[in-house]
Amino acid sequence: MTVTMCQGVFGAEFQSPVLLASGTCGYGQEYADLIPLNQIGGIVTKAVSLEPRPGNPPHRVAETPEGMINAIGLENPGLAGFVGEKLPWLREHLSQAHVFVNVVGRSIGDFVEVVAGLDEEQGFLGYEINVSCPNVKGGTMFGTDKVALDELVTAIRAETERPLVVKLTPNVPDVGDYARICQDAGADGLSAINTFPGMVVDIDQRVPLIGNQSGGVSGPAILPMGVYATWRARQACTLPIMGIGGIRNATDAIQYILAGACLVQVGTASFVDPYAAMNVHEGIQKYLTENGIAQLSDLVGSLQTEEAPTPPAPSG
Repeated sequence: MTVTMCQGVFGAEFQSPVLLASGTCGYGQEYADLIPLNQIGGIVTKAVSLEPRPGNPPHRVAETPEGMINAIGLENPGLAGFVGEKLPWLREHLSQAHVFVNVVGRSIGDFVEVVAGLDEEQGFLGYEINVSCPNVKGGTMFGTDKVALDELVTAIRAETERPLVVKLTPNVPDVGDYARICQDAGADGLSAINTFPGMVVDIDQRVPLIGNQSGGVSGPAILPMGVYATWRARQACTLPIMGIGGIRNATDAIQYILAGACLVQVGTASFVDPYAAMNVHEGIQKYLTENGIAQLSDLVGSLQTEEAPTPPAPSG
């Protein structure tokens, strides 16, 4: 049986539903000798800010049970450095895989300036707006403030016609509320979710293992929360969703797809096995074939759930 893995979304055709997540694949070139990038759906670049950022002090990464914690601190060469040093390689080498540029800022003006500075350039499809980084000061201020999020997305929307995807934070009471705000403000899609804030302690030295003290927790441990956030976002809005968080294999990815994600991003797993994204792609294809599903799109959002029964009123 021939199955169709392609996904038509964000005004483009994705040959695979699998992308590499921001912060885990650099700017593409770092993985070029490890994985056939043009055989996956695409990549989301490491963050790009208006000015260069040096990042956080070491140690920046530590292992945790079923995952890792990192506090890189959004280190990047800045807008000019990205345009001059990174984008030319992406433009030349990624002919089949789509590129999203992850954008960060300390203010609405920062975000808008980065988008304005990139918008006339070639070599990428759209933007992933990072309002949810837990390991820099103020990294989640837009993602946890409904008014600020609405103002930010509205301002960026006015600056570009390219696909605009907002990367949501899990650190809110109901991610569905924030998904709906993004849709109403003009976003084209969502990435769900970013890492969770956490801390790991060296009990001998009695100090945090991470130089920043706290960082973002990723990996298999956060998979259930990511799937839940995707499902809640799908219930709240109609935007395309890229599911992220703890994906190691096709089974993990398909959970996100059933919950409502049309694309998925592989991140931390790539540090263990750089070929993880290809394995996920091939595993999804095998699942479709074995289950007689001709098109991946038929699987998206097909999770079958029943509403929980109303609990009885308290007696007495």
